[in-house]
Amino acid sequence: MTWRRFQTTASLAFLRTLLFFVNLIFILSGGILLLLGIALRSHFKEFLEITPEMKSSSPYVVMGLGIVILLIGFSALCCTIKGHITLLYVYSILILLILIAEVVLAVAVIMRKQTYETAFKTNVRNIMHQYPQKPMSLHVDHLQRALSCCGIDSYTDWFETPYGSLQSQVPSSCCKISLNHTCTSTHLKTVNLPTDLNTNGCYSTVISTIKSNYPIFGGIILTIALFPLAAVILSCCLAHQLSKHRYERVD
Repeated sequence: MTWRRFQTTASLAFLRTLLFFVNLIFILSGGILLLLGIALRSHFKEFLEITPEMKSSSPYVVMGLGIVILLIGFSALCCTIKGHITLLYVYSILILLILIAEVVLAVAVIMRKQTYETAFKTNVRNIMHQYPQKPMSLHVDHLQRALSCCGIDSYTDWFETPYGSLQSQVPSSCCKISLNHTCTSTHLKTVNLPTDLNTNGCYSTVISTIKSNYPIFGGIILTIALFPLAAVILSCCLAHQLSKHRYERVD
């Protein structure tokens, strides 16, 4: 009986330590999600302003999920240290629900990918046709400067707008950073293109920027998915071992 109690005590110490570190990583993943949401809101501000379909939900959902994970993670540390059996099971259920929510969110984003892309193109085209009316025209200028792009698919898209159709010109935001904005010259169709003109379209630039960050997004998603699953398994094991330990003490 003494040896069995020793084994149970050793198992409890091991599970508590392991779950403690998993909870720390879980809290870290919540912090990463919160920072990711803030980054989406700030670094992709122009893209989100142009695409209201994403502006109203994406960053805030990500930030909200990160805050919930942080709160549950810190609460879980107390449960792990104090060894509350019931709370450990409740914690397992909450993490499982968060994991399901993350999967649903990921699937929803993937399924709406084409919708977001189409909305981005349509909205940019509509704003270009209203250029230079403010304030929406400012978002296009910010987008073109931030991504060093011009137009939707190419700089020639501006020639199909009221602003650029008469004299075949583009806004100064299409120019590369230089002292003289020669790319704002008129009749760009008939002369050699200025060297300071960004010829790449903003749509392909946005897509390539997102794709170049796939490894970062993939690593974050993998971390966020694996550690909650590990936390669920470990917390259930710890709760079971605690129940077993109490039974042995009574016995």
